[in-house]
Formats: sequence, structure tokens, C-alpha cells
Amino acid sequence: MAHIYVFSPSSAVRDKAAFRRGIARLKVLGHEVEVDEAALSAHQRFAGDDETRLAAISRASASGADI
Repeated sequence: MAHIYVFSPSSAVRDKAAFRRGIARLKVLGHEVEVDEAALSAHQRFAGDDETRLAAISRASASGADI
């Protein structure tokens, strides 16, 4: 199965329960799921401030994940 790296480069996650269910479902399907430390961050309507989102993009790029 795939190694999936989950991050939020734009809008903040509004439904955290649905987010967690989605992660759990991917794991049940056999995927290796890595969630970025700032995936659930929020700043106004965004997933963290600009610095936080840029750092998440950098971590995603360096993760070696398939997706």
C-alpha cells in the first residue's frame, strides 16, 4: 500500500472528527499514513499562518511519501 502524507496547505480543517475518521479509514485500508504536526492548525480561515503552512509544505516534500 501507499505511504500517504497528510497536510493542510490552504484552508483550515473545519470538521476535525471527519478528518480523524478519514485518517483511520486510510489506515484500515492498509496505507501508512503520516499526519503533519500542523495539519489541524488554524489562523483566521487558513491552516495556520503563512510560515506554518510553508513549513508544512516543506515537510511534505521531504517526507518521501508516495502521496
